[in-house]
Amino acid sequence: MTPLPPTEPQQSRTEGRTAAPARPAHDKVALEPGGRPGGTARRGLWTWWVAGALLLVVAGGVAWWAAAGRAKILSGPLPPDLGQYVANEGWDHVAVGSQLHYRANPPSSGPHYPFPAPAGVYPNGLQTGFWVHNLEHGYIVLLYRPPATKEQLATFDRMVADFPKSKFGNVKLVVVSYSDMPHPYAVLAWDWRLDMDEFKEGTVLEFYKQHVDHGREDIP
Repeated sequence: MTPLPPTEPQQSRTEGRTAAPARPAHDKVALEPGGRPGGTARRGLWTWWVAGALLLVVAGGVAWWAAAGRAKILSGPLPPDLGQYVANEGWDHVAVGSQLHYRANPPSSGPHYPFPAPAGVYPNGLQTGFWVHNLEHGYIVLLYRPPATKEQLATFDRMVADFPKSKFGNVKLVVVSYSDMPHPYAVLAWDWRLDMDEFKEGTVLEFYKQHVDHGREDIP
């Protein structure tokens, strides 16, 4: 009997082909039954979600801080009103001709006569009790130490005619000759005073705009 030639070990078709290199283990995602990622994969995804949420919170905080800082810079502190606040001395009505005493000189509040003076220029002076009542109604009073030149008086007349009207439609300005004060000029509103060593119409106008109609009584 002719012996059969020895046979080589049998190989499958897959084994007979050139084997592809094995994929590294770390590229594989372990799946649980049902196709869900395994425990290690879930922990990795959870870490990324937490990191993303923290980044969003930090970014939002930075944006809020920047916006708040910008708003603070843009708004800033409001500029103070023109003039100096003078402590209030009351608002009692007293009979015309009564002796009046004030702590401030010149006063910007306090006891006064029962009615105010009409707007205008008073080169011969005006009793304090009248123009303090004007202040209570939201008027502005310009005091000056006499004498005044004709040109100055003409300027005062023009100011009374041309200054902005109050919300009631009238110019609330009274200009009075007043000797007993430490500065040549003083502009008054209720509880406010601006002393001036030199007359500046623009400053008086700005004070008027800031304080007119701000008296204790909101009436013409």
